[in-house]
Amino acid sequence: MLRLFTSMIVIALAACSAPSDIRDSRFIMGTLVEFTVVGVDDEVANTAISTAANEMQRIEDLFTVYGEHDNSVKQFNRAPVGTPVRLPDEVSRLLEAAETIKIDSHGAFDPSLGGLNLLWGFSLHDKPTAPPPQKKIEQATPPAFCVEKQGDAWMRLNKRCQLDFGAIAKGYAIDRGIEILKSHGIEHAIINAGGDLRLIGRHGDRPWRIGIRHPRLAGEVIESLELEGDVAVVTSGDYERYYLFEGRRYHHILDPKTGWPAAGSQSATVVADSAMLADAWSTALFILGNQPFPTPNNLNMRLLIVDNKGDITANTL
Repeated sequence: MLRLFTSMIVIALAACSAPSDIRDSRFIMGTLVEFTVVGVDDEVANTAISTAANEMQRIEDLFTVYGEHDNSVKQFNRAPVGTPVRLPDEVSRLLEAAETIKIDSHGAFDPSLGGLNLLWGFSLHDKPTAPPPQKKIEQATPPAFCVEKQGDAWMRLNKRCQLDFGAIAKGYAIDRGIEILKSHGIEHAIINAGGDLRLIGRHGDRPWRIGIRHPRLAGEVIESLELEGDVAVVTSGDYERYYLFEGRRYHHILDPKTGWPAAGSQSATVVADSAMLADAWSTALFILGNQPFPTPNNLNMRLLIVDNKGDITANTL
């Protein structure tokens, strides 16, 4: 999506290639999306990659809240408070999933931060160099209960409620891209969207090798993973979209409760079955930091959290 970022680049695909690698890259969702397909001929791979890229571009157009292209999300954000709006089924389903994660994460993940994100300006062309005034932050921070579903429609409960799918839609687009590759008979592939990725199968005769980037030491990794089957890996970090002001780091991952950049983590990596879930939960866990909270059962996720002191914790949900 135009400047629709979710989690920042903290994952690097190993540089080595299998002899039969077929690679392509496209600029989608505000980042470079790299497709790697293994074990099929060029024509099949290229057709599948083009179709997957087109699908991911369609999702960008459907969900982005930036740029001149109008869509149902922007129309919803313009709708009067208290007015039910019927969203396309796909948008409604993703909003419902986002609201469920909001509940499960005790509000750490919130899809209603569009106005607050716009105020901070990290996804705008002109990058910020200083934080906005506290009064404006308070005026843009939405309440805890922001949108409500009524039958087959949704409505905003407050003028500060502005949808922004930037912390979940890129993962959803990656998932859709993988499904397109599978529908073309591809069994071994990876889609890497600026470090957020999902892989299937194996990389030739070995697993895929993924390096988790160190949040403070450029070029260093904190852990290397060997993965195969069908796995998504997404990281949220404070070191790609940020600036320093009066000795303090300000970054794009905002705490819904304070309206300010979350201060509990340097990065949060989630390994899961779905890039959509990994995308949203990496944001929530970054914001939570080391805060304990009850988690729903059977999420089937592995976590790697680097807290604000640089201490690393591995866990499962």
